[in-house]
Amino acid sequence: MAILPGFPLLPDSDDDENVVELPSGQLVCCRHALVVCGKCCVDFSFMTEGDTDDDYDDESQPDQESNDEEDPMDLDADAESPQAPLTGQMLDSLLGQPRKRGTGRVLPTKFTPPTPTTTPLALFHGVNTYFYFARYVHREDSSKGLIFTDGACLDNGKSNPRAGWGFVAGPPELIGTYSCGNVQGRLESKGPFGDDGAQTSNRAELRAVCAALGFRHWPGEGFKTLVFATDSEYVVEGATKWVQGWLKNGWKTAKGGSVKNKDLWEMLLGQVERFADYGMKIEFWRIGRELNTVADKLAKEGAAIEDAPKDYSPVVGI
Repeated sequence: MAILPGFPLLPDSDDDENVVELPSGQLVCCRHALVVCGKCCVDFSFMTEGDTDDDYDDESQPDQESNDEEDPMDLDADAESPQAPLTGQMLDSLLGQPRKRGTGRVLPTKFTPPTPTTTPLALFHGVNTYFYFARYVHREDSSKGLIFTDGACLDNGKSNPRAGWGFVAGPPELIGTYSCGNVQGRLESKGPFGDDGAQTSNRAELRAVCAALGFRHWPGEGFKTLVFATDSEYVVEGATKWVQGWLKNGWKTAKGGSVKNKDLWEMLLGQVERFADYGMKIEFWRIGRELNTVADKLAKEGAAIEDAPKDYSPVVGI
């Protein structure tokens, strides 16, 4: 998992609304009062590392009489037990983003600009939000945010294609010390549910959207609508139109073949449903390639990474 720095965990002023200090001095997130909060992407557990659990009884174990005789099966009781490495799915669950295959209960829709010639930056402008982040926010409705996404594949059609993805959640000129949101990565060999995945541009386009959705708990930043601007017809039409037929046909195409990248489509739908439960809608806006140059650059940089990671892993901005 990649974790990218975001806002400072120890705020410098009382105006910061993302952190609350309890009477004990412990910091927690203000929205959920949690020491470790996956939704707000904060972890203040370092403040309690020295604490013990002596005040609590372990009710999961039956009471046992003390026995001075050493148990031969317990010779290594004091030895540190090996820790199994966390998988990407475990990390997603710890961050409050458990992976689930979407059912189509909620579907994304197309974003309709005021005119066919309206550009993203004419409608959304870059601002520094109260979370210290640089974001693209609708000029007339601050509850609407915009993210550019793109995918790329180098040596496409050859024996060793390399795909990468990128997304731009904030204007590069405003990205500062405490801002994050422009990310790229190499497409993994396996999908979010362990399926083998090909290195293709279409798959990378989908991966960019999934990565951006999992990057933050966007409703926590005040967004009620998140618009994805992409030059990919595959993503826009697939997410808002074609997927309805695929769901009805049991993930079969009109010609009876299996839908490609089904795992990523299901991951995307699962994320859409999760955010819908928080009152946030997902919309897609197809734009021209000339309007998506920053995300395209990031995607190509991701594709240029030599070795593809094996397992799908979350990318989280904190």
